[in-house]
Amino acid sequence: MSGMPWQTPESTTPASTEWLDEGPFAVPSGEAWASTEQGWESAEAPLALLSEPGTEAETVPLSGEDLVSGCGSVPPPPRPLLLRGSGTASSRNPHVGYAQTLLNLFLASLRGGSAGCRDTSASTASYIASLRSTLVSLRQDPLAVDCSFGQATEAATKMFQACRGLVRDGKIGERTWPELEALAGAQPPAPVPEPPPPVPTPPATPGVRVREDAWTLSAAGTWHPTLLWYARGVRALQARNGTTFTDPRSWRHLAETHGTFIAAPQWPAGAKWDSCEHGSWHFLPWHRVYLHHFERIMRDAIAALGGPADWALPFWNYSDTSRADVRRLPPAFRAPTLPDGSPNPLLVTQRGPGINNGAMIPDTSVDTRDMFAETAFTLSFAGGLGGRSAVVGTHRGGGGGTLEDHPHGFVHVDVGGSNPRGLMSNFETAAQDPIFWLHHANIDRLWEAWLRGRGTNTNPTDGAWRGARFVFGSGTTTTSLTTAEVIDPRQPPLGYRYSDMPVTPTPEALGERPDEAPPVIGEDEARPPELVGASSGSVPLGAQPTSARVDVSGPTGPAARALMEGGAPAPGARVYLRLENITGTTLHASGVQVHVNIPAGARPTDFPDRRAGVVSMFGVVEASRRTTTHSGSGRDVTFDITSIVRALSAADQWDPKQLQVTFTPVPDATGGVAQGDVKVGRVSLFYA
Repeated sequence: MSGMPWQTPESTTPASTEWLDEGPFAVPSGEAWASTEQGWESAEAPLALLSEPGTEAETVPLSGEDLVSGCGSVPPPPRPLLLRGSGTASSRNPHVGYAQTLLNLFLASLRGGSAGCRDTSASTASYIASLRSTLVSLRQDPLAVDCSFGQATEAATKMFQACRGLVRDGKIGERTWPELEALAGAQPPAPVPEPPPPVPTPPATPGVRVREDAWTLSAAGTWHPTLLWYARGVRALQARNGTTFTDPRSWRHLAETHGTFIAAPQWPAGAKWDSCEHGSWHFLPWHRVYLHHFERIMRDAIAALGGPADWALPFWNYSDTSRADVRRLPPAFRAPTLPDGSPNPLLVTQRGPGINNGAMIPDTSVDTRDMFAETAFTLSFAGGLGGRSAVVGTHRGGGGGTLEDHPHGFVHVDVGGSNPRGLMSNFETAAQDPIFWLHHANIDRLWEAWLRGRGTNTNPTDGAWRGARFVFGSGTTTTSLTTAEVIDPRQPPLGYRYSDMPVTPTPEALGERPDEAPPVIGEDEARPPELVGASSGSVPLGAQPTSARVDVSGPTGPAARALMEGGAPAPGARVYLRLENITGTTLHASGVQVHVNIPAGARPTDFPDRRAGVVSMFGVVEASRRTTTHSGSGRDVTFDITSIVRALSAADQWDPKQLQVTFTPVPDATGGVAQGDVKVGRVSLFYA
């Protein structure tokens, strides 16, 4: 196959190194401290820093404007995990104040040019600079030592982690605490000299390219070279379109691969269009190979224009809570022209309200808590992170994973618009918007992030998943790879990593864990889920919250052992809420939040502890049409609500005979909700 650079030879599975963890991290009372930045009082007090055993503790005076009264003494170990949350002033934690003081030592060394960063790459320097601008804008350089962990403290933590070569998750835990405490009582280290440029010798194997964060690239201006070359590459691929998109390296040929409105008899010979895998466990690996195929074509086009031969696709990290602007479309995708005054091919008009004007996607749409809470990649009843099992090409898995729904599906509709639907809101046109590829690079990145989130997060070992083969392009522009060949993106044939992840998966580079990993929850096949209640009819989803009542009867089969006296789930039992046959022809929102048992007249959003999850509207219209790739029965979504039911039972607020389910639309970037005709065919409850 030499001489055919686009044809990937079949090979044995490359070695894949999984992310490991060294052990649990102790958190007092099993909880992590979490709070938000608050106002602070003026006070003056010295802070005792840790020193070597047997020596006097050194004190560092702090000004009154930087220290909250009573916040500053060194708390006794052990050190808890610290992360940003939603606490109030009453939840201030002395460990946070201690960490803030240590972070200020780091910030001071950074300002003085003596931070001694281990990671001296240009991308890391740009990342740190972008976060420092956030601190300056918040007037938090140095940080206010207020014992409250909020946006500024999270940003400073990420800067420190980036400098030290740790995972940049903004959490201070077992990996970050020792690095921070090493600053106590020590002089800032001398700056690490820049290494000499390496001799440009051809590597024996393809190098590992770095996919950069688009917003980090945009910190110094709209047109970072990586984004400018992407725009020029898009224009070059669009010039190959012709009228029938025959060239497999053309923009539209690549886009039609995801989905198409073009009838099959009109496809070019050999075209593999309308082949997107969704609603099953193939969603993530299919898109990984799709992005690889696209990136190679784009990189060749950029090199032909005189650009870098190692160009890598950026990603759009819209979920970074430490940076306010990231929920906006990156500026390069909103600018009307390129620097030379020519039209900008990254700007498309078929987007949702306010998106091209810099409106922010709602934070609900990009929240990653649900996906990171998943403990299994796939489950047989609920979807897990990656979706339920299905045969390649069926598109009828009926069980997409949490990541596919949220944030993936929400961002699609938020960018494209719900009514009318723009390019990103349709399966058939989504890949025509240049932001599609950066969005999916971030989804691919979140898959990697989930794998290293806890020691038990792993990919499936099932041969049906690992052996699935995905083929793109035609002729000499063909990519053919199995899932097993792309499990580790750092290895050939992919050869890339994300800028906020380590070069190699060493234990020291792991993110901080909030607690010991919970056991992987799977359904007990000997006790399959039993339907115990369902709504009497369909439930319309409108511009205002709507509700459905589910009358519940006790299980009579094996699931009867799942209940204790009073209807509470027994240890090891599960309770599932399933939304079946979600159909519609006109969307009203990017998605809905789903709550259970909200008191009459109350706002669902005031009860986050009763939130079952969210449902994206992406794909609802397509799943409602009967085609060769869809049954027409709509979407199904399943939530595990066991913890909610247990909490309600403990508070004597659970009625084992009746369940109330409420659906609240998520507004678009301008705060609007449209009128649509989406409905849930049936709301049902299962015990297992």
